[in-house]
Amino acid sequence: MKQDSIAIMIKAASVEFDKLSNQILADYNLTHSQFKVLKFILREPELTVRQIDIEKFFYMTNPSVTGLLHNLEKKQMIERIPNPQDHRSKVIRLTEKVYEMEEQLSQIGNTLEERFTQNLNREEKEQLRSLLRKMLGNCVN
Repeated sequence: MKQDSIAIMIKAASVEFDKLSNQILADYNLTHSQFKVLKFILREPELTVRQIDIEKFFYMTNPSVTGLLHNLEKKQMIERIPNPQDHRSKVIRLTEKVYEMEEQLSQIGNTLEERFTQNLNREEKEQLRSLLRKMLGNCVN
């Protein structure tokens, strides 16, 4: 049966991307969710990322992010420390273990995107990015 519902196709694409990424990331003992959180923290200025920032950026719930961060702590990849700007909150600090993997993490991200979009040409990839940005612009937080 052919499915033309955009919402269902987006969800199916997300599920398939998670499957692909989890296969590739298994060798690094990371899930896709853990990987994307590490990549997010790596690209932000050091000691500025709070749990709420991750929740908002990825449209995730507090309990989901709490679990992710807890598992990354168990893997000794992050630490939650008092925020130097506001001691009432905590920021997430990456450990040396993550910084040693930084180049690999970047390559994995490139590989994931390339494998998932391999059937699209450059123009189609840019069009897809543009359309997704428009769709996400309609979302209310």
